[in-house]
Amino acid sequence: MVLLAYKRMNEKRKPKIVARWGASGELSAVAGTEERLIEGTLDCLRRLGLRGTTSRAITAAAGVNLGAITYHFGSKDELVARALLKAVEGWIEPALDVLHQDMDPAQRLLAAVEHLRASFEGAREMLPVYLEALVAAPRHDTLRTGVERLLREVRSFLAVQLGEQREAGYVPRWVDPEAMATLLVSTADGIALHATLEPDAVDPTAVAAQAVQLLLAARAPDADS
Repeated sequence: MVLLAYKRMNEKRKPKIVARWGASGELSAVAGTEERLIEGTLDCLRRLGLRGTTSRAITAAAGVNLGAITYHFGSKDELVARALLKAVEGWIEPALDVLHQDMDPAQRLLAAVEHLRASFEGAREMLPVYLEALVAAPRHDTLRTGVERLLREVRSFLAVQLGEQREAGYVPRWVDPEAMATLLVSTADGIALHATLEPDAVDPTAVAAQAVQLLLAARAPDADS
């Protein structure tokens, strides 16, 4: 069942953002304006947080007029949601790409964790905004739908990897791939929260490595019985 879900998800997985090109071969004005708005929104989120990211701040950062937000995205909330989702996709895509590679299952999982760690380090300033977005998601349809899709994709990929490792004997038979994938994703969110609250006391790299090594170390001879 997990492998079937993986195949379906892999077939339906959306490609990375593709720019719309005009007849001249240059990036169209519409795509360019939308991209500037998204980048301007991310810049505001980094500097001002979710509450401080106003329509005027966004358009000033993007260098466009105030009406551009409504014209291209319908509302500021929709634009903020799209920008946040783009940022999160950028964080997890390197890890998902690793999970596609043909390599030793245990090494593949460790490599994916390493890529997530690198993404974490590069996006540390956005973590408070990400946590704000998780809290706000239930009250915003676009954000909730997008966050659900991304988390579902990550859990599905992890479940496939865990299923393969269980069959190969890397992890014990008692591991439920889907439940364990949910546990790992929840653990990652917890690490992000505590690293934001205590940046000098929490080492995300060490904590993530411990979680993966603990799972791999559970492969005891009597664990399959």
